[in-house]
Amino acid sequence: MNKTPETVKNTLIIGGGSGMGEAIALSFAEQGWSVVVAGRSISKLENVASKLSERAQFKTRSVDVGMRSSVESLFDWFEHEVGDLDILVNCAGLNVPDRSIDRLSPEDWDLLMRVNATGAYDCMRFALDNMRPRADGVIINISSVAGKRAAPLGGVAYNASKFAMTALGATVAEEVRETGIRITSIFPGEVNTPILDKRPIPPPESHRKKILQPEDVAAAVLMVANLPQRAHIPELIIKPTSQSYF
Repeated sequence: MNKTPETVKNTLIIGGGSGMGEAIALSFAEQGWSVVVAGRSISKLENVASKLSERAQFKTRSVDVGMRSSVESLFDWFEHEVGDLDILVNCAGLNVPDRSIDRLSPEDWDLLMRVNATGAYDCMRFALDNMRPRADGVIINISSVAGKRAAPLGGVAYNASKFAMTALGATVAEEVRETGIRITSIFPGEVNTPILDKRPIPPPESHRKKILQPEDVAAAVLMVANLPQRAHIPELIIKPTSQSYF
């Protein structure tokens, strides 16, 4: 992918096979940027690719964020096949149906922490290795309001992993502030994505229509991504109008 620095940005969306990640990939493609979509499901990546093919330069790549070696291979591949990384979006994340402390298994606790927290750490670490030589780049972590308010709905493991992601983003943003690299944490409220199907009682269609849609979050991500290097949004909360934040 040849790059014209003034107009084209090289972007990587991890967890881009569905939901918010897919919407973000499509919004970046509309800008004419070079888009790489990574995720676990090959079939979902192929579906997104079919929508990107007429809009932008794109590639897809399989990755398991829960495996450090897989994440490292993704970034090695990206640097070899694409080159400079201008924008990373960390959108990979999961939850489980059994969420309370008395029902959550230790194995599910480990899984959520490994993917939602450690996975974000690994993605940021490898992205920074690419960005530091140029002293430029944007990392956008898609977290959750569960990383700001620990409500029972998210569950103990999901909430803890998202609080960890919050601290990770804030700490590293301060560490790299003077290099020109910017890190933003976005905290969506309820979004109509497949993760809703993992709730103990999945919400009805009427509820899903009232909450945020993936393209709403994509619009917020695009706004952050388009800011000049002199401007930095450390944190951004976006929620459905009808959802309480308190």
